[in-house]
Amino acid sequence: MSQRALFAIVLLAAGAAGCASTRTVAVGTASVSFEDAVERSDRIQQQLESLSADGTIRIETPSFSQSGEFQLALRKPDTVQITVEGPFGIRVAQALITRESFQAYSALENKLYVAKTNPENLRKALRLDLEFDDILALFTGGRVLEADRRRPDAAGADGGDAFFLFKDGERSRRYVVDPATLMIRMIQVLDGQGTMTFEQAFSDLTTVGGLTMPKTARATLPQRRQIITLRYDGLRPNPSDLRFPFSPPGNARRVELQ
Repeated sequence: MSQRALFAIVLLAAGAAGCASTRTVAVGTASVSFEDAVERSDRIQQQLESLSADGTIRIETPSFSQSGEFQLALRKPDTVQITVEGPFGIRVAQALITRESFQAYSALENKLYVAKTNPENLRKALRLDLEFDDILALFTGGRVLEADRRRPDAAGADGGDAFFLFKDGERSRRYVVDPATLMIRMIQVLDGQGTMTFEQAFSDLTTVGGLTMPKTARATLPQRRQIITLRYDGLRPNPSDLRFPFSPPGNARRVELQ
Protein backbone atom coordinates (compact mmCIF):
# COMPACT_ATOMS: atom_id res chain seq x y z
CA MET A 1 0.00 0.00 0.00
CA SER A 2 1.37 3.41 -0.97
CA GLN A 3 1.90 6.19 1.54
CA ARG A 4 -0.71 8.29 -0.26
CA ALA A 5 -3.35 5.52 0.03
CA LEU A 6 -2.55 4.97 3.71
CA PHE A 7 -2.78 8.72 4.36
CA ALA A 8 -6.20 8.84 2.63
CA ILE A 9 -7.50 5.95 4.77
CA VAL A 10 -6.33 7.66 7.96
CA LEU A 11 -8.07 10.90 6.92
CA LEU A 12 -11.31 9.04 6.14
CA ALA A 13 -11.22 7.19 9.46
CA ALA A 14 -10.59 10.42 11.36
CA GLY A 15 -13.43 12.13 9.50
CA ALA A 16 -15.84 9.27 10.24
CA ALA A 17 -14.90 9.31 13.93
CA GLY A 18 -15.43 13.06 14.05
CA CYS A 19 -18.90 12.77 12.51
CA ALA A 20 -19.90 10.00 14.91
CA SER A 21 -18.88 11.99 17.97
CA THR A 22 -20.03 15.48 16.99
CA ARG A 23 -21.87 17.72 19.45
CA THR A 24 -23.90 19.34 16.64
CA VAL A 25 -26.46 17.49 14.50
CA ALA A 26 -28.29 18.65 11.37
CA VAL A 27 -32.03 17.91 11.47
CA GLY A 28 -33.73 19.19 8.34
CA THR A 29 -32.74 22.83 8.07
CA ALA A 30 -31.93 23.10 11.80
CA SER A 31 -28.55 22.61 13.45
CA VAL A 32 -28.86 21.16 16.96
CA SER A 33 -26.03 21.70 19.43
CA PHE A 34 -25.90 19.44 22.47
CA GLU A 35 -24.13 22.22 24.39
CA ASP A 36 -27.09 24.52 23.71
CA ALA A 37 -29.53 21.84 24.90
CA VAL A 38 -27.49 21.35 28.08
CA GLU A 39 -27.36 25.11 28.66
CA ARG A 40 -31.16 25.38 28.29
CA SER A 41 -31.78 22.49 30.68
CA ASP A 42 -29.28 23.82 33.24
CA ARG A 43 -30.72 27.34 33.11
CA ILE A 44 -34.21 26.07 33.95
CA GLN A 45 -32.97 23.71 36.66
CA GLN A 46 -30.91 26.48 38.27
CA GLN A 47 -33.87 28.85 38.30
CA LEU A 48 -36.22 26.18 39.67
CA GLU A 49 -35.46 25.89 43.37
CA SER A 50 -38.87 24.61 44.48
CA LEU A 51 -42.21 23.66 42.99
CA SER A 52 -45.84 23.39 44.02
CA ALA A 53 -48.14 21.66 41.55
CA ASP A 54 -51.27 19.63 41.03
CA GLY A 55 -52.63 17.46 38.26
CA THR A 56 -53.38 13.85 37.39
CA ILE A 57 -51.22 10.78 37.80
CA ARG A 58 -51.60 7.36 36.25
CA ILE A 59 -49.60 4.30 37.29
CA GLU A 60 -49.64 1.12 35.21
CA THR A 61 -47.98 -2.14 36.27
CA PRO A 62 -48.64 -5.83 35.53
CA SER A 63 -50.43 -6.16 38.89
CA PHE A 64 -52.52 -2.98 38.96
CA SER A 65 -53.50 0.19 37.10
CA GLN A 66 -54.63 3.28 38.97
CA SER A 67 -55.13 6.96 38.32
CA GLY A 68 -56.07 9.94 40.44
CA GLU A 69 -55.45 13.56 41.26
CA PHE A 70 -52.20 14.57 42.94
CA GLN A 71 -50.66 17.51 44.79
CA LEU A 72 -46.91 18.01 44.77
CA ALA A 73 -44.51 19.93 46.99
CA LEU A 74 -40.85 19.79 45.96
CA ARG A 75 -37.74 21.52 47.28
CA LYS A 76 -34.41 20.90 45.60
CA PRO A 77 -32.18 19.13 46.12
CA ASP A 78 -33.62 16.80 48.73
CA THR A 79 -37.37 16.82 49.50
CA VAL A 80 -40.46 15.64 47.61
CA GLN A 81 -43.98 15.19 48.93
CA ILE A 82 -46.83 13.85 46.83
CA THR A 83 -50.45 13.28 47.84
CA VAL A 84 -52.74 11.19 45.64
CA GLU A 85 -56.52 11.48 45.82
CA GLY A 86 -59.22 9.26 44.38
CA PRO A 87 -62.88 10.04 43.68
CA PHE A 88 -64.56 12.77 45.76
CA GLY A 89 -61.19 14.06 46.98
CA ILE A 90 -60.53 11.03 49.18
CA ARG A 91 -56.84 10.71 49.98
CA VAL A 92 -55.52 7.40 48.68
CA ALA A 93 -51.81 7.73 49.43
CA GLN A 94 -49.21 10.20 50.59
CA ALA A 95 -45.42 10.06 50.54
CA LEU A 96 -42.67 12.29 51.92
CA ILE A 97 -39.34 11.38 50.36
CA THR A 98 -35.86 12.74 51.04
CA ARG A 99 -32.45 11.48 49.96
CA GLU A 100 -31.96 9.78 53.32
CA SER A 101 -35.38 8.39 54.25
CA PHE A 102 -39.02 8.32 53.30
CA GLN A 103 -42.48 7.83 54.75
CA ALA A 104 -45.33 6.49 52.62
CA TYR A 105 -48.91 6.15 53.82
CA SER A 106 -51.41 3.82 52.12
CA ALA A 107 -55.02 4.62 52.99
CA LEU A 108 -56.24 1.31 51.54
CA GLU A 109 -54.05 -0.61 53.99
CA ASN A 110 -53.94 2.08 56.69
CA LYS A 111 -50.18 1.44 56.84
CA LEU A 112 -47.32 3.90 57.23
CA TYR A 113 -44.14 2.61 55.59
CA VAL A 114 -40.90 4.05 56.98
CA ALA A 115 -37.48 3.27 55.51
CA LYS A 116 -34.18 4.49 54.15
CA THR A 117 -34.44 5.81 50.60
CA ASN A 118 -33.15 3.23 48.14
CA PRO A 119 -34.65 1.52 45.06
CA GLU A 120 -35.49 -1.70 46.94
CA ASN A 121 -37.46 0.06 49.69
CA LEU A 122 -39.19 2.40 47.23
CA ARG A 123 -40.22 -0.67 45.25
CA LYS A 124 -41.67 -2.33 48.36
CA ALA A 125 -43.64 0.72 49.46
CA LEU A 126 -44.56 2.38 46.14
CA ARG A 127 -44.25 -0.62 43.77
CA LEU A 128 -41.95 1.38 41.52
CA ASP A 129 -38.32 0.81 40.53
CA LEU A 130 -37.06 4.38 40.77
CA GLU A 131 -34.18 6.09 42.55
CA PHE A 132 -34.56 9.46 44.27
CA ASP A 133 -32.90 11.39 41.44
CA ASP A 134 -35.24 9.67 38.94
CA ILE A 135 -38.23 10.94 40.93
CA LEU A 136 -36.79 14.45 41.21
CA ALA A 137 -35.99 14.62 37.49
CA LEU A 138 -39.42 13.30 36.50
CA PHE A 139 -41.18 16.11 38.35
CA THR A 140 -38.85 18.89 37.14
CA GLY A 141 -38.33 18.10 33.46
CA GLY A 142 -35.12 16.04 33.43
CA ARG A 143 -31.47 17.03 33.33
CA VAL A 144 -28.15 15.99 31.78
CA LEU A 145 -25.93 13.92 34.06
CA GLU A 146 -22.47 15.24 34.92
CA ALA A 147 -20.88 12.17 33.29
CA ASP A 148 -22.46 13.16 29.95
CA ARG A 149 -21.08 16.70 29.74
CA ARG A 150 -18.52 15.70 27.17
CA ARG A 151 -18.32 14.81 23.49
CA PRO A 152 -21.02 12.22 22.62
CA ASP A 153 -20.01 8.74 21.55
CA ALA A 154 -22.64 8.90 18.80
CA ALA A 155 -25.13 11.44 17.47
CA GLY A 156 -27.63 11.78 14.67
CA ALA A 157 -31.21 12.43 13.61
CA ASP A 158 -34.15 10.53 15.10
CA GLY A 159 -37.12 11.38 12.92
CA GLY A 160 -37.61 15.12 13.43
CA ASP A 161 -35.41 15.20 16.54
CA ALA A 162 -31.69 14.92 17.29
CA PHE A 163 -30.14 12.28 19.53
CA PHE A 164 -26.87 12.18 21.48
CA LEU A 165 -25.54 8.91 22.90
CA PHE A 166 -23.10 8.50 25.80
CA LYS A 167 -21.56 5.15 26.72
CA ASP A 168 -20.84 4.40 30.38
CA GLY A 169 -19.39 0.94 30.89
CA GLU A 170 -22.12 -1.65 30.26
CA ARG A 171 -24.80 1.04 29.96
CA SER A 172 -25.51 3.95 27.65
CA ARG A 173 -27.64 7.07 27.94
CA ARG A 174 -29.45 8.56 24.97
CA TYR A 175 -30.81 12.11 24.95
CA VAL A 176 -33.45 13.07 22.36
CA VAL A 177 -33.63 16.83 21.71
CA ASP A 178 -36.32 18.89 19.99
CA PRO A 179 -34.56 21.11 17.37
CA ALA A 180 -37.10 23.94 17.65
CA THR A 181 -37.01 24.43 21.44
CA LEU A 182 -33.79 22.57 22.43
CA MET A 183 -35.96 20.81 25.00
CA ILE A 184 -34.78 17.36 26.08
CA ARG A 185 -37.80 15.29 25.05
CA MET A 186 -36.50 11.89 26.14
CA ILE A 187 -33.74 10.44 28.29
CA GLN A 188 -33.21 6.73 27.72
CA VAL A 189 -30.99 4.24 29.54
CA LEU A 190 -29.80 1.29 27.41
CA ASP A 191 -28.12 -1.93 28.45
CA GLY A 192 -25.04 -3.48 26.83
CA GLN A 193 -27.16 -4.96 24.01
CA GLY A 194 -28.81 -1.63 23.25
CA THR A 195 -32.13 -2.57 24.86
CA MET A 196 -33.90 0.29 26.62
CA THR A 197 -34.26 -0.33 30.36
CA PHE A 198 -35.58 3.08 31.46
CA GLU A 199 -37.04 6.14 29.76
CA GLN A 200 -38.16 9.59 30.85
CA ALA A 201 -40.25 11.53 28.32
CA PHE A 202 -41.43 15.15 28.47
CA SER A 203 -43.92 17.09 26.34
CA ASP A 204 -46.46 19.94 26.20
CA LEU A 205 -44.32 22.95 27.14
CA THR A 206 -45.84 25.77 29.17
CA THR A 207 -44.32 28.95 30.57
CA VAL A 208 -45.13 29.92 34.17
CA GLY A 209 -43.32 32.56 36.23
CA GLY A 210 -40.71 33.00 33.51
CA LEU A 211 -39.87 29.26 33.47
CA THR A 212 -40.71 26.98 30.54
CA MET A 213 -41.50 23.46 31.71
CA PRO A 214 -43.24 20.35 30.35
CA LYS A 215 -46.85 19.82 31.45
CA THR A 216 -46.64 16.08 30.76
CA ALA A 217 -43.96 13.69 32.03
CA ARG A 218 -43.74 9.92 31.70
CA ALA A 219 -41.39 7.32 33.17
CA THR A 220 -41.27 3.88 31.55
CA LEU A 221 -39.54 0.70 32.74
CA PRO A 222 -40.15 -1.70 29.82
CA GLN A 223 -38.71 -4.84 31.38
CA ARG A 224 -41.00 -4.51 34.40
CA ARG A 225 -43.87 -3.13 32.31
CA GLN A 226 -44.27 -0.10 34.55
CA ILE A 227 -45.41 3.31 33.31
CA ILE A 228 -45.98 6.47 35.37
CA THR A 229 -47.63 9.40 33.62
CA LEU A 230 -47.97 12.87 35.16
CA ARG A 231 -50.10 15.65 33.72
CA TYR A 232 -49.82 19.04 35.40
CA ASP A 233 -52.91 21.23 35.60
CA GLY A 234 -51.33 23.85 37.85
CA LEU A 235 -47.66 24.78 38.25
CA ARG A 236 -46.22 27.25 40.79
CA PRO A 237 -42.42 27.52 40.43
CA ASN A 238 -40.54 28.82 43.50
CA PRO A 239 -43.60 29.51 45.69
CA SER A 240 -43.05 31.61 48.81
CA ASP A 241 -45.47 29.51 50.90
CA LEU A 242 -44.22 25.98 50.20
CA ARG A 243 -45.22 23.50 52.92
CA PHE A 244 -44.89 19.75 53.50
CA PRO A 245 -48.04 18.84 55.48
CA PHE A 246 -47.44 15.10 55.78
CA SER A 247 -50.13 13.90 58.19
CA PRO A 248 -50.91 10.16 58.31
CA PRO A 249 -53.66 9.07 60.76
CA GLY A 250 -52.56 8.35 64.29
CA ASN A 251 -53.98 4.81 64.12
CA ALA A 252 -52.00 3.85 61.00
CA ARG A 253 -49.98 0.66 61.37
CA ARG A 254 -46.27 1.52 61.19
CA VAL A 255 -44.16 -0.78 59.01
CA GLU A 256 -40.39 -0.31 59.03
CA LEU A 257 -38.63 -1.64 55.95
CA GLN A 258 -35.07 -2.89 56.17
